Amino acid sequence: MPADDTAPMPLDDPAVIAAVERWMPGTRWYPLKGVEAAVSLERTWHLGDETAILLLRAGELLLQVPVAWRSEPGAAPIAELDGRWLVDGCADPAAVAALLDVAAGGRTVPGLTGQASRRPADGAVRVVSGEQSNTSIIGGDGTWIAKVFRVVAPGDNPDVVVTGALTRQGTASVPHLLASLSGSWPAGAAEVTGHLVAVSAFVQGGEDAWALFRAHALATVRHEAQRGDAPDARALGTAVATVHRELASALGTAEAGTDDTARFVAGLEQRLAWARDEAAEVLQPLDVGLSRAAEALRALDGLGALQQIHGDLHLGQVLRDRDGRWILLDFEGEPLRPLHERMVREPRLRDVVGMLRSFDYAAGSALQESPEGEPSAAGDWVVARQAEFLEGYGIELGAVDPHDPVLRALLLDKALYEVVYELRNRPDWLPVPLAAVRALVG
Repeated sequence: MPADDTAPMPLDDPAVIAAVERWMPGTRWYPLKGVEAAVSLERTWHLGDETAILLLRAGELLLQVPVAWRSEPGAAPIAELDGRWLVDGCADPAAVAALLDVAAGGRTVPGLTGQASRRPADGAVRVVSGEQSNTSIIGGDGTWIAKVFRVVAPGDNPDVVVTGALTRQGTASVPHLLASLSGSWPAGAAEVTGHLVAVSAFVQGGEDAWALFRAHALATVRHEAQRGDAPDARALGTAVATVHRELASALGTAEAGTDDTARFVAGLEQRLAWARDEAAEVLQPLDVGLSRAAEALRALDGLGALQQIHGDLHLGQVLRDRDGRWILLDFEGEPLRPLHERMVREPRLRDVVGMLRSFDYAAGSALQESPEGEPSAAGDWVVARQAEFLEGYGIELGAVDPHDPVLRALLLDKALYEVVYELRNRPDWLPVPLAAVRALVG
């Protein structure tokens, strides 16, 4: 093996790109599993310290891979090449420090732009396990969390824009944005820009809302829970409504016009038809009700005010901090939607529906773990939590009518998507959304 001061090959060398291409399909975040896609280098941003960000084109997607040369394999080796270790920069403290330097304006790199309210502290870094679309890094002795967007696209990422707007508003129900990093790259004759990294305050000691509500649901179906033991769903509703109010103040609202309603209805109609086709074998008995639902969609008249929302809200996107406050996370929107669609103003009720369905899933998950549990107790638990959430939401933004046709249309849209997902991935879970569809169209 050569000495450590031997200059390694450039980080944009074809051998490096080939090694990264072999390594990516084994990562959790790689979006093209099972798909043959040629990989090519789109742009390299050199950060110094034998560290760079590679922007790679894989099929039609652009993927971000921070890399570094090291003498040891470290926590996340990619390959050993020419006597040195090529490593994933997200798990390398020095590489992460270089990223933060640029994001905080302490280092200038052509093609990269950082914005920061303060420089996040250095120190040990820990990659969050289990993520499927990005890579999040906790650092600074647990004071910040950096989200590296693995799939990159031109335009604004709402996790930066929306969280930044709420930070400037002083909203207490979101972790404040500390810094962000964006990059520019050529697209034909033009130069385009997209966000690469968002760094936010880390909620130390935060408890996962999904785990909290699911544990109470499990205790309820086993007849072990006491009435006062339930996590505070009213306060959660109030927190969501507060964020909606702050987003409206920071980013504005617009009254839906005829064209907005037509686009909204057309999208729901397309997804309803898609679900009926994809899950025909389980939805066929509900065919008459689904046809009536399609007719009801065409009768929708007006959506009310539209605004920026969370876009992918569920219990897994919420923490309870040490002071008992509910904190909303991850304003990136639905990862599978194109970036430009995630910054489109929508009805607030889409976020409300996400939470209502999440309570149903918490109870369904409890029955999956404890099949001897009482289904009626699970159903009562869902009704109670949903009512509490809507009560809390209404305190801030006015009562939500459970018979609102827009709310019911969005509930059906969400449940049908869940039916297709479960049919493809977790057939044992299919009864949870299928029961919701049956209740909505029956």
